[in-house]
Amino acid sequence: MKNNNNITQINGTVLSGEQTQLNLIIDDNKTSINQELNNTINNNLEPGTVLCDKYEVISKLDVVTGEADLYICKWNNKEYIAKVYRREFAIKQDVVEILKSINSPFVSKIYETGIHKGKPFEVLDYYKNGSLQGRKLNKDFNYEEIRKNIIPSINEGLKVLHSNGIIHKDLKPSNIMITDNGKDVTIIDFGISSVKSDGNTIIVTKTGMTPEYSAPETFRNLFLEESDYYSFGITIFELFCGYTPYKNMKAEEIEKYVSVQRIPFQEDMPSELKNFISALTYYDITNRRNKKNPNRRWTYDEVKQWCDGKKLAIPGEGIGNSEKLEMPPYTFLRKKYTDIPSLVAALAENWENGKKQLFRGLISGFFKGFNPEIATFCLDAELEATRTSGKDDIIFWKLLYTIYPELRAFYWKGGSFESINALGRDMLERLWKNDTSKLNYYDSILSEKLLSTYVQTIAPNDEKLKSAVGNIEAMHEFNNNDERSKLMTCYQMAYMLSGQRILDLDGVKFKNVGELASYMKELLNKSYEEFESFCHKLIDSEDNLDIRLESWLIAIGKRKELDKWKETLVG
Repeated sequence: MKNNNNITQINGTVLSGEQTQLNLIIDDNKTSINQELNNTINNNLEPGTVLCDKYEVISKLDVVTGEADLYICKWNNKEYIAKVYRREFAIKQDVVEILKSINSPFVSKIYETGIHKGKPFEVLDYYKNGSLQGRKLNKDFNYEEIRKNIIPSINEGLKVLHSNGIIHKDLKPSNIMITDNGKDVTIIDFGISSVKSDGNTIIVTKTGMTPEYSAPETFRNLFLEESDYYSFGITIFELFCGYTPYKNMKAEEIEKYVSVQRIPFQEDMPSELKNFISALTYYDITNRRNKKNPNRRWTYDEVKQWCDGKKLAIPGEGIGNSEKLEMPPYTFLRKKYTDIPSLVAALAENWENGKKQLFRGLISGFFKGFNPEIATFCLDAELEATRTSGKDDIIFWKLLYTIYPELRAFYWKGGSFESINALGRDMLERLWKNDTSKLNYYDSILSEKLLSTYVQTIAPNDEKLKSAVGNIEAMHEFNNNDERSKLMTCYQMAYMLSGQRILDLDGVKFKNVGELASYMKELLNKSYEEFESFCHKLIDSEDNLDIRLESWLIAIGKRKELDKWKETLVG
């Protein structure tokens, strides 16, 4: 804001692009709009304005678009639409020239183009019935109308565009207008469309698009005819459901999900329509040139045959069944794996390298070609890792058991055990030898509550085991403040998991209290000094039992006796 000589101005400079600035002049207590600036930023066409020496502007259309203003105009007793773009170079001349030559009821015709006050405009057909945006099955039309009118119209419109080298790149309900007969539809809005050149079938470009309707390859800036058909499938999904499969998701989230194409269909959607949408939105374009390969996204020919009632193979499902394809070789650390169990084991045993495979998108990319369900699990894990810092290990661990629920071995951070029993035995052996090098490792297992998740997977009906594991994890959570409590919990975990009921005191093992009592009696008879020395190993100067002994007594069911003895000491 400036105030010079009683004149106050708000930014007297007009910014470029679509921004507008309000320019007020306050002089002699009078406020007015700077008309010079106003004329620059006001592109409204006044009624009576004539374009191309024949189209008279009648009124502005009350429709909000991001790129242009729309006006109803008339010539020779017929109404048209004048689309006046806000950007100077909004119209692609190569696209326009082709569209001018197209005469199809399924593609909006461009009659004229020109420049008005420095802004480009097009004169198009006026569709009084509006677009498909906001329209829904059973509200605006029935299923047969979708099948017999809307789908064939869009298919024919795309054929005309593609045969003339145009890829639309932004097909969606708001860009599909209902024709005057109220049944058929036509494709409009070619603002970001591109023309294929030199015989190429793929356009590589960075351009604006609507992520909710965009094919997987377009997120990599690749656009082809199949990309328009993917958008076609999402459009039909929305007409039936009233929303897109990726509503309220961010673009980066959509990009991950569309690469595996697992669309959740409503239960009441007809199976033939589910198949149709699945075929149009098939994620893989690898086999698109091979017309004999059923695992490729549908385009014009398949859609026409479907409309004619012909039964076709659905991409990714083979002919007549929905069984997943066999697993192709997966190369990991220079070795090929051809089955899920061996691959999961290899990823788990090589923990850090396995995590890299997951979080770099290699595993999801591999599975999407033959097992979209597993690919989705992987993408969910990747997405969770971006949202939750420091949880890569637990995310990776859960994924392994999700990919292969029959997995019985226990893996964690490079540790590999054939079962939780084996984990318990390994713990006991280390603890008996006073090897505390793995205490943090055991602590992480308890902190992440891995045992509960593991047991729920392998033994969901073993209530005794689930209860025991839950008690150990609760004990760890409660007694996690001092080293003795942590060590006691680890012993309890080791005894519980291993099923062992043996006490090992410096290499001497006891199966029950009777054996321990007999051993101590023999020591007493042999030498009081040896007996006294052994007793000092069992109880320290603060009357704490040796942690090995106390853990063992609890494991063999002597907790009540222990508690009673401790009460006696306190007394």
